[in-house]
Amino acid sequence: MAYRRTNQINPPDYTYIPGGLNVGCQIIIRGRVPYGEERFSINLQNDQEDGCDVPLHFNPRVDSGTVVRNSYQGDWGDEELDIPFFPFSSGSKFTIRIWVGPDFYFIIVNGKDFIRYNHRLSFEDVRYLRLGEGAEYYESTIQNQCNRVPYRGEFPGGLKMGKALRVRGYVNDDAERFAINFNADPDGETVGVHFNPRPDQEDVVLNSRVGDWQEEERGQGWFPFHRGQFFDVLFIAWDGRFMIYVNEKYFTSYDFRVQPEDIYFLDIEGDVTLMDVEFTDPLPGDYIKEIPSGLEKSDLIVTKGFFYPEGNRFAINLMYGTSMDDDVGLHFNPRRDQGEVILNSKDDGDWQEEERHDLPHPFVEMLPFQVEIVVKKNKFKIYVNGRKLTSFRARGNVEDIKGINVQGEAYIYEVKILRRVERPFVDKLPGNLDPGSWISLIGTPKKEADSFAINLQCGDDPEYGSDVAFHFNPRFSGEDSIRNTLECGDWGEEEREQPNFPFEPEDRFEINILRLPDAYRVFVNQQLYVDYAHRINPDRVCHLMLTGDCNFFEPEFY
Repeated sequence: MAYRRTNQINPPDYTYIPGGLNVGCQIIIRGRVPYGEERFSINLQNDQEDGCDVPLHFNPRVDSGTVVRNSYQGDWGDEELDIPFFPFSSGSKFTIRIWVGPDFYFIIVNGKDFIRYNHRLSFEDVRYLRLGEGAEYYESTIQNQCNRVPYRGEFPGGLKMGKALRVRGYVNDDAERFAINFNADPDGETVGVHFNPRPDQEDVVLNSRVGDWQEEERGQGWFPFHRGQFFDVLFIAWDGRFMIYVNEKYFTSYDFRVQPEDIYFLDIEGDVTLMDVEFTDPLPGDYIKEIPSGLEKSDLIVTKGFFYPEGNRFAINLMYGTSMDDDVGLHFNPRRDQGEVILNSKDDGDWQEEERHDLPHPFVEMLPFQVEIVVKKNKFKIYVNGRKLTSFRARGNVEDIKGINVQGEAYIYEVKILRRVERPFVDKLPGNLDPGSWISLIGTPKKEADSFAINLQCGDDPEYGSDVAFHFNPRFSGEDSIRNTLECGDWGEEEREQPNFPFEPEDRFEINILRLPDAYRVFVNQQLYVDYAHRINPDRVCHLMLTGDCNFFEPEFY
C-alpha cells in the first residue's frame, strides 16, 4: 500500500509504516535544499523514541560536500562516505528513491545511481520514516510492492470517516472475478465491505459478512471492469457509507453494515494485476501548503477531491505568503450554485476584476476532480480532469507565491507540486522490470508539438546510443503512435496500428505502461491503447528516457 504525504511536512517529521518494509518497497522523498542550510538527514528507524534503532541514516552535508550513511543500535557504526557525485548543493531540488533489496538499500538521486548500503540491521523491523531538519520537503511516499495478489494491507487507526482508498490496476485478460475486501480482522472472518467485480457476469456484487454473508447488492447500471481494461476505483468513507467512484465517474454507494472504525485490514484477491493501492486522509479546513522557495516556471500544482453532498463552493488560492490575510495571485473558485468558475486575484487586500467561465462537467456532476494549474512565466494554465479550462494572466510575480490554500465545501485529499523534468530526461529504474511492473507518466504536449518519445532502454545514453527495448513515439503531423525497437544501432520494423490518436497539443495525458510476460501493454488516459510484443529481453531494461516536444513530470514506478 502506498502512503503519500503531500500536506505540510514540518521536520522533524515521522511517517508510520504499517507492517514494516518488504523487498521491493520504495521510499520516495522530493524536496529542495534551502540556501543557508548545512545538512539534513533521512532515517529509516524502528521507533519515534530517541535512542531507537536506526537501520539507515542518510545524511547529506552541504558544508563538506559529503553524504554520510550509517546505522545506529546503541552506538553509531562506521560511517560510509564514498559517493559518485554530490547532488545536494544549496538551492537544488532533489528526488531520492530508496529501494529495499534483500541484501541492501539501493539509493537513486535525481534519476541516477547513487549508492548501495548493505543491511546492518533488519529492514523488516523499520516502522518509521523520519525527515530531519535542514531541507524543504514537498512530498514523501512509502510504496510497498502491491502488484501481486493476494494483497494484504492495513488501515492505521481504522477506517474513519473522510478517509479514502484508491486502487488502480488491470483486469486480467482471462479474468472471471476479483474482490476488494475491507475486513475487521486479519483472517477475514468479519468483512465490513466486500466489493466483487465479476467480468464473467458483467456485474459487481457488494456485501458484508457478519457471522454469515448478508443480502447482496447488485445492478449498478454499468460495468467498468471488462477483461484487459485498466481501472481506477476510489472508495471514500463518508456520512455512514462508502461513496464509490470508478474511472472518475460515480459508481454507487454502500451503507456500512460494520462500523468503519472497526475496519483495520484490506484484502485484494482474484484475477487482477494491481498497479498501486493508496490510502489517503482528508486535509484540514483552511489548509495551507507552504512553499518557502516560491513557485517556479512550469511547476504543476495538483489538487484532488470532490464536493460535499450538499456543497456548492470551494476555492484554491495561490498566495503571496502563508497567512489567510496575504494577497492572492490566483483565486480559483468553482460555484455550483451559479454554474460558473470565478478567477481573480487580491492585491493590497482588495479583490480585483473577476473572470468567469462555465462550470466544468466534473463539478456539475459532483464527480471526483483533479484540478491542475501549470505555472508559466506570466500566466497560469488551468485544467480540470485533464481538459484545459482556461489561462489566467498573472497579475504579479509568480515566484513570490509562497503558499497554496484550499478551503470550502469540498473534501480535499491531495495538494502537491510536480516539477517538470528537463529533456532529454533519463531515469534509472529502481529495480528489475518484472512482469506486473508499471511505469506511470504525466505529460503535456507543447502548443506546436511535432512529436515526443518514451523509451524503455538498456542503458543511460540520452542520444540513442543504448539499445531501446520499447520506443513509443506519438507524431502529430500524421496522428500516428510509432512503436519500434533499437538493437545494435539498427531500428526494427515500425508498428503503427492503433485504435485512435489520443494526444492533443496542450492537453494533459496520462500513460501507464504494464510489463506483461510477453508484451508491454500501454494505457492512455485509462483506456487500453496498444500492446507491443517483446523483441529484446525486458530483463535488460534499466532506464527510462523521455524526450521531444512535451513537458513531462517526474515518472512513477510501481
